[in-house]
Amino acid sequence: MEADHAIICNPKAGSPKKTKNDIAYMCKCLDDLSLSYKLFETEYAEHAIELATQLAKDGYKCIIGAGGDGTCNEVMHGTIISDTNALVGFVPMGSGNDIPAAIGYRADIKRACEIIAEGYSSKVDIGVATTDKGVKRYFLGIGSQGFDSEVARRSNENQEKNYNLIILKLLISWKNKEIVVKMDNDAYVGEANLAAVGLSGAYGGGMFICQKANIEDGLFDISIVNIGKLKLARQFKRMYSASLLPHPNVMEYQSKKVRIEMNNPEDEPYTCQVDGEVLGYLPVTYECLQNGYEFIRPKVNEFAEEFKQKYGHYMWECTH
Repeated sequence: MEADHAIICNPKAGSPKKTKNDIAYMCKCLDDLSLSYKLFETEYAEHAIELATQLAKDGYKCIIGAGGDGTCNEVMHGTIISDTNALVGFVPMGSGNDIPAAIGYRADIKRACEIIAEGYSSKVDIGVATTDKGVKRYFLGIGSQGFDSEVARRSNENQEKNYNLIILKLLISWKNKEIVVKMDNDAYVGEANLAAVGLSGAYGGGMFICQKANIEDGLFDISIVNIGKLKLARQFKRMYSASLLPHPNVMEYQSKKVRIEMNNPEDEPYTCQVDGEVLGYLPVTYECLQNGYEFIRPKVNEFAEEFKQKYGHYMWECTH
């Protein structure tokens, strides 16, 4: 084996010029740290899954996803399904970076390289989502269905990464539907804009919909939202500062397993997504796997500390 670390990146993600510069800067940082690595570039959708699986089986000890949340999720998923127990780490280079943030990475390329070189690792919870069509995906962030998953679908199909613009356009035509959410000790039946099943708190580039979520407690935090369209639009700013909850129109639950389906069979089903990757349509089942996988990560949650410095409180603290 010519290197210990396999770095997987998508050279065509976002702005190609910026991505090219980010990759070059990452390589310089890794070289300065004398890290043993080899760079692999993706060529098509879900190629990172294939690469991560094969590279882990080839004997690389650490598989690193360098890019946005899509690349990071694909690398994580591909490594997990390799059944090799290779470590996973991230270098955040995207517009959102919610997946690296879930395990403590700040959106700082140089610091991420240092974390990888330091080599500290520990296990955290992971989620697995399985649709009734048989699509299965591991995730670190949030699984959602409804308004937010439709935003993710449109973002992926149109290559439009301005979430606020997509949201505003979708609000004009959106109509709530009734869903059924079955949990370990609770159930919800009724209309909902969205239902978010969170291992960690944020999606869409720092929008905290499950702000109390803890990636080390063995449970999902579930937020079921039923808010009028205009009121929903006014909540976005509060999500970015993690000050949405508690809210009278957001039902909060915790559960290890979650099953979500449409209440009315004649309704067109909501789409479902995890970590920004659309899986298809409801029904879907989620399961939280406690201490499910080991990741290279900072010893201290550096993202949380940066967030507190900016907003004066941690994400999980309710301050209103």
